[in-house]
Amino acid sequence: MQLANPGAYEVDQDGNKARLEQLRKLTDPAERVALLLQDDPDPDGIASAIALRTVLGRNRATTPLFSYGTTTRAENLAMLRLLDVTVEPADTDTLRAFPCVALLDVQPPYFGDRLNHAHVVIDHHPRVAPIDAEYCDLRPQYGATSTILTEYLEACEADVSQRLATALLYGIKSDTLMLNRETGPADLRAFMNLYPLQNYSVLRRIERPELPLAFAHFLVRVLPRLRKQMGLLTLHVGRVEREDVIPQLADFCLQFENTEWVAVSGKWHNELVISVRNPGYVRSAGDVVRKLFNTIGRAGGHRTMAKARIPLRHWRKQFGSTHDSAVSAAVESVFLQELYGETAPPLGGT
Repeated sequence: MQLANPGAYEVDQDGNKARLEQLRKLTDPAERVALLLQDDPDPDGIASAIALRTVLGRNRATTPLFSYGTTTRAENLAMLRLLDVTVEPADTDTLRAFPCVALLDVQPPYFGDRLNHAHVVIDHHPRVAPIDAEYCDLRPQYGATSTILTEYLEACEADVSQRLATALLYGIKSDTLMLNRETGPADLRAFMNLYPLQNYSVLRRIERPELPLAFAHFLVRVLPRLRKQMGLLTLHVGRVEREDVIPQLADFCLQFENTEWVAVSGKWHNELVISVRNPGYVRSAGDVVRKLFNTIGRAGGHRTMAKARIPLRHWRKQFGSTHDSAVSAAVESVFLQELYGETAPPLGGT
């Protein structure tokens, strides 16, 4: 795979080849390698996993994809279907049976005690805690893990199929909001070189999946709950059937005028999920959610987007109640205090 080198960006070819040699020395002896994604696999993780399979010269039988959760977002389900990708349900005992477990687009602390050990970690998120893995490649200056894997493919001179190129291109597009969020020269270079190899028709079908009519009724029900104070917009949607509606609403709400911060929360299974967005010229969203919620749940992300997942029992212990009105008030209060040093008004306010 011969890629161009636009602008002044220099790919560390020797470094990438050395990393691949180290990676293969670790994985080659393993009969099977488990590729583990986050609980609701996203395009960047999915694309990175199937790219790593190609890099390692393996097939579906020897390198299956796993997730402890299920894929819920319509675009991601369309990606799996149209690109013929299977993600198997994970559990601790199943993964323990694999001689090698590789994490893509996620880090070990995300899984807590569900994961015994990760041998390989490849991610573009900032390091959130010490990582005990035999191979670790973290590049927080990159906008997508798919960009890292695109460089791996180049380093091993792999034959990139149209299917794989489409997956990687969509992985980069989705994690950078079409190169508009946290995009660096490495991402631009990878995007430019994958673009001619893609299947445009398939990519278009992935990006524009059909939405159920029930989603419109959901919006009608929850949008009146929007609250705006200072530059902060908050929305608590209550219990949801699909987790993906929470980040989708967070992206949508950032478009409202004079909005610097968005925090959309909802209950999914036994957790409170909070998606945070900002336009990029304020504090890091990842730093903020880690400071606010890392002691009671899992929290992290990038400068412009972040997520916290907090067990409802931990939220109740910390804030006293998990009733929707109480959650709405608490989310607004903690973000207002942290971001602006202000106290939230009563729920009957603006």
